[in-house]
Amino acid sequence: MLNRKLLEVLQRLSEPERKRLRLFLVSPFFNGSYAAEDILRLYDLILRCGADEAHPELDKDAVFPLFFPNRPFPGKAKSPLDSLSSELFRLVRQFLNVIDQETEQTPARESLAMARFYRKHALDKRFWQTLQAARKAQEEMPYRDAQYYLDQFRIEGEELAFRGMHNAFEDDINLNAAEENLDFHYSIQKLEYACALEYQKQHAQIEHGSSNELTSTVLRLSVENGPLDIPINRMYHLVIHLMQNKDQGISLQDLEDQLSRNKTKVEPEKYKNLQAYFRFLWLQKYYKAGDDFSRKRLFAIYKEHLAEGYFYLEGLIPLTAFRNIAIFALKLGEFDWVKNFLDTHPPERIGGTHYPAEIHSLNLAEYYFYQKQYEEAQHSLVYRMFENPGFSILADLLLVKIYFETQSDLLEARMKALDQKVRRSKRSRAFKNRYYNFLKKLDKIIKYGTLHRHPKRQKLFEEIKSTPEIASREWLLEKLK
Repeated sequence: MLNRKLLEVLQRLSEPERKRLRLFLVSPFFNGSYAAEDILRLYDLILRCGADEAHPELDKDAVFPLFFPNRPFPGKAKSPLDSLSSELFRLVRQFLNVIDQETEQTPARESLAMARFYRKHALDKRFWQTLQAARKAQEEMPYRDAQYYLDQFRIEGEELAFRGMHNAFEDDINLNAAEENLDFHYSIQKLEYACALEYQKQHAQIEHGSSNELTSTVLRLSVENGPLDIPINRMYHLVIHLMQNKDQGISLQDLEDQLSRNKTKVEPEKYKNLQAYFRFLWLQKYYKAGDDFSRKRLFAIYKEHLAEGYFYLEGLIPLTAFRNIAIFALKLGEFDWVKNFLDTHPPERIGGTHYPAEIHSLNLAEYYFYQKQYEEAQHSLVYRMFENPGFSILADLLLVKIYFETQSDLLEARMKALDQKVRRSKRSRAFKNRYYNFLKKLDKIIKYGTLHRHPKRQKLFEEIKSTPEIASREWLLEKLK
C-alpha cells in the first residue's frame, strides 16, 4: 500500500479542492523537482482509484512498475516509490498550508506586504501611500475583535519599524499606538480563553491555572471606562463574573443587553460562542431554581437561537445543544415541536460525537418517555458508552425512570449502576450532585412516596422542589402529585 497518510488526506478533499491541488502540482513554482511529472502522474492515479487504500491498483507491487519499469520491485524494502509518494505528500501539506493562509488573509495584510517591500527598498512615498491604504481598509472592517486589533497592531508596528530607522528621538516613534493595539488583541484573546476555562470548570474537575493573576489584571482593566474597556471585552467580562457567581449587581439582563447592542461588532462565530455562554448561564439559573419562569424563558431562548442559526457549527448542532433543545421542549409538553425538530435534524446534523445516531435515538427515546410510551422509549434507547460520559449517564437515568414506571425488577440494580457511573466520572461536583440528589429522592419516593397520607410525603415534595441541583426535578415531583 502507498503512503497511508497521503491516501487518508486525499480521500477527504472535496472535488474543488482536488482540482485546485492538481493546478498546484502542475505549477513549476511549487512542484519544480526533477520528478514533477511522475508526482503528477501518481496523483492522477490515486484519484482514479478514489484514494482507496484497499484498491488493488494502489498496491505497491502494482504501482512500482508503472514508474520504474526497468527495476525489480524491492518488496518490503524502501524504494524510489516511497520517496515519490513522500514528496507528493509534502506538496499536499504545502498546498493545505497555502489554502489555510488564504482564509486568514485580510485587506490590511495585503497592503502590509507591499509596505514592507517599499520600506526595504527605501520607497518612502509609496510606503506611506500603502500604509494609508491599510488604515483605510481597517476602518471599513465591520468587526472590532481580536483579528482587527492584531491587524491594527501590525500596521502600527510597520510604521514603528519605518520611523525607528529614521529616529530623531523627538517622539515615541509610534510605540504607544503599537503597544495599545497589542494590549487590546491580547486582552481579547486572554478573556476569550478565560471564558472557555471558566465554562470548562463548570463541568470538569480542573485545578486552578498559573495565569489567574494575569486574568484578574485584564479583568480589572476591562471594567467600564477602564483602559481595556471595549465592547467584546465587556461581554467576556460579564460572562466570567456571572459564571463565578460574583454578586456585583450584574444580571443576565445586562449580558443580554450587551449582546443585542454589539451584535454587529463581533465576528459571527465569536458571537455564537457568546450566545452559547448566555444560554448556559440561563441553564445554570434553571438548575438552581427549577421554576416555571426559568424553564419557559430557556426554551424561548432556544427557539430564538435555533431560528437565528446560533447553534450551528459548520452546519451541525453540537450534541449537548441538541439535547437541551429537545429536552426543554419536552418539559413544556411541546411534543409536536420536538417531533418536527427530530425529523428535520437527523443524525447527520449532530456534531461533536462519533455516535450521532445513538444521540438522536436517546432524544427520540425521551420523546416517547414524556408521552408515557415506555415500551417505545426503551426500544428506541440505544445503550452504549458514549465518548461523552454525561450522555452515558443520561442514558442510565432514562432507563432508571423507565424501570420505575414499568415496575421492573431491574430498577434497584440500575440505580446502583447509575450511582457507580456518576462516582467514577471526572465531572464537576455540581454535575455529580445533580444525580446523587436524584437517586436519594427517588429512593425516598420508592420507600414512602406512594403512601398518600404519609407525613413525610409533603416534606419530600418540598425538598425536591427546593433542592438547587437535581436531575429530572419535574418527573420526581410528578410522582408525588
